[in-house]
Amino acid sequence: MRVMDLAIIGGGPVGLEAAARAARTGLATVLFEAGALADHVRAWGWLRLFSPFVWNAGPAGLEVLRGRGAELPAAGTLLTGAELRTYYLLPLAAALRSRVEVRESARVRDVARADRLKGEALGEAARAEEPFRLLVEEGGAETEVFARAVFDCSGTYGRPNWAGPGGTPAIGERSARRAIEYRIPDAFGAQRGRYAARRTLLLGSGHSAATTACALAALARAVPGTRFTWASREAHGVPLRGIADDPLPERVKLTRRANAIAAEPPPDCEWLSRSRLLAVRPTDARGLEVDLEIDGEIRRDRFDRIVANVGYEPDDRVYRQLQVHACYASLGPMGVSAALLAAQGPPGDAPADCCIGADALGPETLRNPEPDFFILGAKSFGKNSAFLMRTGYEQVADAFSLLGWNAARATGAR
Repeated sequence: MRVMDLAIIGGGPVGLEAAARAARTGLATVLFEAGALADHVRAWGWLRLFSPFVWNAGPAGLEVLRGRGAELPAAGTLLTGAELRTYYLLPLAAALRSRVEVRESARVRDVARADRLKGEALGEAARAEEPFRLLVEEGGAETEVFARAVFDCSGTYGRPNWAGPGGTPAIGERSARRAIEYRIPDAFGAQRGRYAARRTLLLGSGHSAATTACALAALARAVPGTRFTWASREAHGVPLRGIADDPLPERVKLTRRANAIAAEPPPDCEWLSRSRLLAVRPTDARGLEVDLEIDGEIRRDRFDRIVANVGYEPDDRVYRQLQVHACYASLGPMGVSAALLAAQGPPGDAPADCCIGADALGPETLRNPEPDFFILGAKSFGKNSAFLMRTGYEQVADAFSLLGWNAARATGAR
């Protein structure tokens, strides 16, 4: 049986950083990406990041590219997702292909111990003696891959939350899911044809919803007949509360613009606080009829489009047969979730700030009961959206320091 040293799930920024560090260490490594490399980044490629390039490039990745004489963006540049992918992530992936096995369009369906059930060898060293078995769907067929360690860096962007009460589907939402946009649309740019001269229901109260609200407001002022209703659960008088001493000026600007739009919407547009989606039904005219609860009152309305920027959650199905201690609130690994709560305070006290210090999340927060299995990157934050790529890169370095065997002496696949 051929056993790789490390299997990485997810070919985004954090997965590629892990591959870069593994290549530097000389590990026999395989990286699986369900779509194309950095696919999630491509999905929001038109958006400009709040944080500078120096925060969004990993130390191991930079070392690889500088060693090849690559021309990199200036440290303080605020790149779009497409620019980050073009000028950093894809060149890094190309540089790693000679040292890391990169498999695109390869979806990892399940991870388990090769010969241990979930409930066996609890807390015993014998559990780590069995390699991990990854069931991989690729090219219409299933294969199995074995590895001594697994990093799950698959993120959350591919798994949006439901928009109904309590995070569950609204009545009819399941059947209408394909008609609802759960990502941030480029409503004032490439996708303006879907929203111009139409009426849109926007759901959400975070920075994603704020970005969409700003785009829809600009479109409403530019194209007659463009209207939107922005419905959020917030009851604070504004949709977004600012972060005290926020070190990201662009995030501050977005918060102010979005709150100004809520206070004075364009004509025939509105912001509704204390509201939630109860039901959604397709109409004969290709529109959507919805039931909204607004401050305890029910309103039936009709829209051409629905954008639900209500956050994302991790897909934990892949590691259901492993001994993973997940947080009951965020669905992320318990160690990271507890550290985030301690660093940021109770969720209701203040907005979550992603710019937490490096000492707030240490190596020990990454440990699971399952030896040598680590959930890294945005997925480690679970439903908590307060994540920066810089934090994921720090986690990669910490995970390598925690491997239960001497990675520096690994000699390749067995």
